[in-house]
Amino acid sequence: MRCVTTVKTAWLRCGLASALACCVGFVYAQASAQASAQVNTPQQAPDLTLLVTHTAVSNGVDGIKRTSEFSERITRSTGNVWIARVLPAAAHAEHAHGKAGGKLEKDHKHLDVSTASRWLARDATGALQMRLVPNDEKVIVQVSQTDYGNIGFDGSWSASWSLIDPAKLKQMKAGPTVGDLTSYTKAEKGGQIKVVWNNQLQIPVSVVSSDGTSRRETVVKSTGAPSTKPWEKLQGYTFKDYSDYLD
Repeated sequence: MRCVTTVKTAWLRCGLASALACCVGFVYAQASAQASAQVNTPQQAPDLTLLVTHTAVSNGVDGIKRTSEFSERITRSTGNVWIARVLPAAAHAEHAHGKAGGKLEKDHKHLDVSTASRWLARDATGALQMRLVPNDEKVIVQVSQTDYGNIGFDGSWSASWSLIDPAKLKQMKAGPTVGDLTSYTKAEKGGQIKVVWNNQLQIPVSVVSSDGTSRRETVVKSTGAPSTKPWEKLQGYTFKDYSDYLD
């Protein structure tokens, strides 16, 4: 029997773009002329490697403050975005999933969509290919559009490439630009959000949102252009379909 591991919370289920979309969960106002002038299209953005850290803090009615945090390493290069969860050493090893009486059960496989790397590719026609690459197998899992919702992917190339769809920023209030950075803000219904946007790299430096007793923050650090690309290291991997892992 095969199964797909579901992620227990919406926050941890999110991939990079989806996690940032959780932060940018507001209804946007009319675009300002200043914001429109600052935001370029994703095609103009340079290739990058990134370290992205997401932190969520909530204060429960029971008086307990709860904090969750995870990080991802991102590689983007023309037509490709690779998102890899940062995991502890030796985490998610195959032997940790299927041992019974000291023997590995090879016929019981599951796909952990929360820790599998995500490889999004777009061809010259604009067609998207979403693939998952698990950490414990040499397989590439093809995900059809009908299954995007199951893995927490919204189908947006722009949001994957720039971490936030630049069109969203055009609908926020733009503050002054200092160097390469412009701040964008929005407040509504007891919550607020602030995005600090790098106009040269076409990525957010930080996204901070609050809503009542909760606060989410995403911090993005660039480590320059990629020297190697993860999708070029998949020789010998076999292809499977996401449906192969469904019960």
